[in-house]
Amino acid sequence: MKNTLTLVLILLAVFVTYEAFFIDNTPLNYFSPKSASSTVYVENGVSGIVTITDPSLHKTVWFNISFYPLETGSGVIVSKNGYIITAFHVIGDPESNTINVLKTMSDEDIKTYVEQAAVSTYLSNYNPQLGAELSGNDMVSQSNLSANTRATTDLLIQNNLISVKYYKQVIKVKFPSSTGIKPLNAQLVDVGNSRSDNDVALLKVNPAGRNLPALKINSHDPKNGENIRIYGYPADSNVTQSQLSVNPSTTTGSLISEVRNSHDILYYKTNASTFPGYSGGPVLNSKNEVIGILIYGVQSKGSFLQQIKSRYGLFLSSNYIIQICRENEVPIDIT
Repeated sequence: MKNTLTLVLILLAVFVTYEAFFIDNTPLNYFSPKSASSTVYVENGVSGIVTITDPSLHKTVWFNISFYPLETGSGVIVSKNGYIITAFHVIGDPESNTINVLKTMSDEDIKTYVEQAAVSTYLSNYNPQLGAELSGNDMVSQSNLSANTRATTDLLIQNNLISVKYYKQVIKVKFPSSTGIKPLNAQLVDVGNSRSDNDVALLKVNPAGRNLPALKINSHDPKNGENIRIYGYPADSNVTQSQLSVNPSTTTGSLISEVRNSHDILYYKTNASTFPGYSGGPVLNSKNEVIGILIYGVQSKGSFLQQIKSRYGLFLSSNYIIQICRENEVPIDIT
């Protein structure tokens, strides 16, 4: 009897070990409709009302900017009542991203982007030579619209020819077509610590009484060699502003290493090919549980920056998702 019991226990242990190994290494060659329906498209932008006076044409034009997109990315629904996780840099100040710094948009930042949105529209539709006329310099570049917009905006401000009556940051969330949910505006609830490059943000939408398809969050540390799948909206996915619904792309790979920055933030590197726009999208294990979110990997400390600028995906552990949700009392399903 004792020998029989020992044999049963050994077989049980072997089975459990095998099952754990099988789960951790299940090839992710399938597409999960539920995971796809929980992956949203995030647009960070501004709105406002601006007047521009053109002394050359002797006219003043009003602009009601309902929405001007600045940055796009991905997000994942983590609570059925409307909480969404994305990357900090997706909803932060786009200008700061160019110098690898995490920063939320200040009122002055928002105002500046609204001014530039109005000036860009004015140059495209009314007077593309306005900057050259204001500066008295015919050499002002007309070929680079972005540079011309900034230069012209500065000249308009210097000459008191532009006025902003209203300005606001607007974050829009578009849902996969399978959900049947129209785009919603999101509230920025909280962000990670910018000083430590904690690239996570928490959004809230009002689903108007509907339960959103939330994913479970896995609290265990990922393991090297573990297969993963990433959902998101790469920049070349041809999502247009007029679209009412979207459908995410997906990429697969495995975890190949751990990387810590100088502030001891832990990132995981994968060999999954990712592109701009995937940022903020969920990284899933073989059980379709969230083990992290894809990030840009902002860090200004030399060699680390070079590592994370490779084409390989870098993601932030789900522990940071759990932390920001707990700090804001967000009900999430943790395994």
